[in-house]
Amino acid sequence: MGRKIISLVLSVILPIGGLLMLTSCEKTKTNYTLSFLTTPLYAENDTKENEFEITLDDSFFEAVPSDFNEQLAVSALTLSSTAYSYAYALNNLETLGFEHLAKFNYDDNYNQNAAGLIIASKKTKSSTIVAIILRGTYNKEWYSNFEIGRDVASTKVHEGFSDAKDFAYKKLSMYITNYGIDRDHMKFFITGHSRGAAVANLLSKALIDTYGPNNIYSYTFATPNTTLDENAGDSRYAGIFNFVNPEDFIAYIPLKEWGFTKYGTTIVFPQNNNSEDYNRKIEKVAEHYEKLKGRELKTYGGTEAKEQFLSAAFKLAPTVKDYYDTKYEIAGLELSVYEYMTIVAHLLNEENMISNGLIMLSSDGTAFEPLKNYIMSGMISDGSDFSLDYENSLISYAHTAETYLSWMKVYLEDI
Repeated sequence: MGRKIISLVLSVILPIGGLLMLTSCEKTKTNYTLSFLTTPLYAENDTKENEFEITLDDSFFEAVPSDFNEQLAVSALTLSSTAYSYAYALNNLETLGFEHLAKFNYDDNYNQNAAGLIIASKKTKSSTIVAIILRGTYNKEWYSNFEIGRDVASTKVHEGFSDAKDFAYKKLSMYITNYGIDRDHMKFFITGHSRGAAVANLLSKALIDTYGPNNIYSYTFATPNTTLDENAGDSRYAGIFNFVNPEDFIAYIPLKEWGFTKYGTTIVFPQNNNSEDYNRKIEKVAEHYEKLKGRELKTYGGTEAKEQFLSAAFKLAPTVKDYYDTKYEIAGLELSVYEYMTIVAHLLNEENMISNGLIMLSSDGTAFEPLKNYIMSGMISDGSDFSLDYENSLISYAHTAETYLSWMKVYLEDI
C-alpha cells in the first residue's frame, strides 16, 4: 500500500517538476545582437554597420510609458538608424521576434510628401506589440521638410510632417485590419530619426488620442519642432521622448519664436559650458563616434553658431507669413526664406547644381549670407563646379544617428 502511495505521489510530482523545468528553459530571451547603421545623407552613400548587444524584454511594455526605459531608448535609436536601409531594419525586427513585417513608401516611385515606414508585430502573453519605424529624409522629401504650411496658424501642425503622419496612420490602420490585431490589446513602439522623428512625434500624439497614453511607447531622435499646439506638453503625452543634441539646428526648427514645439518630453544632451565635466563627456562622445563612424567627430564647439543662425532666420522671417512672402534680393532675384531653402533642397537633390550653386554662392553681402555661412560650414565648393558635400558639413556631424547614439551612451552613464 505504501509503495502504491509513493508511486502515485511521484506520478504527480515528476510531471509538475518537468513542466517547471520546461517553463524555466523556455524563458523569453532578452539579449539580442542588433545592427546599427551609420546615417546615409544620400541614398547611394556608403554606410557602416556596427553590431552591439541590447536587452529588450516584453515586460518593458507593461510599464507606464512615461517611465523612461534606457533599453527601449537604445533599441529605438538602433531601429531608426536602420530605417534608411530597410533590409537592416527588417533583420533587426526579426531578431527581436517580430513578424508580419511590412514596408511602405520605399519604392523608386515613392511619395515625397509621405515617409518611409516599416511596421511589424509581436504577440506577448497579454497584448500585441506593434512596432513602427519611420525613415528620415529621403531625396525629395527635403521639399516637404521646408513646407511649414501657410495655414499653420489654424492647423497647428507643420504641413509636410502632418501629411506624412496621415500617410503613416492610414498604412498602420490597414496593417492592423489586415492582420486582425485586437485593437483592445495593442501596444505601440514608435521611433524615427530626423524627418522620421517628426512624423513619429505626430503619429504618437494621434495614437495616444485614439488608444490612450498607456499604450504608446515613443522614442524619437533629432526631432524637429512639429506643432503650435499649446497642449503639446500635457502629461498625457509624457511617454513621447524626444532626444536633442543642442548643436543640432534641425531639432530647433521651425522656430520657437513662431510658437513651434514638440509633443511630449524633450531631453537635451549636455551643452558646452567649458567645464571639466562637459569636456570629459564630449571626449567620451568622440570616442564612441569614431568607433561607430570611423572618422573623427567635429563639433561647432558650442551652440553660439546655431543661435546666430536661428536669430538671423527670425530676423528675415519674424512670422510664418514672412517666411513665405517677404522677399530679399539675391543674384538679381527676389527670394523669400522659403524660396531660398527650396534652392537648398534642389542642391541636396543635385538638381541644376551650377545655377542653384551660383545663387547660393551669391549670398555673400545679401540678407541670406548668415544662412549660407551656417549651412555650408565644413563643406567644400570649388569654383564654378559647385559641390555641396553634406556628409562633411558640421550640420551633418551634429545631426546624424551615430552622433545621437554616441551622446546617448554618455547620457545613460550619468542617469
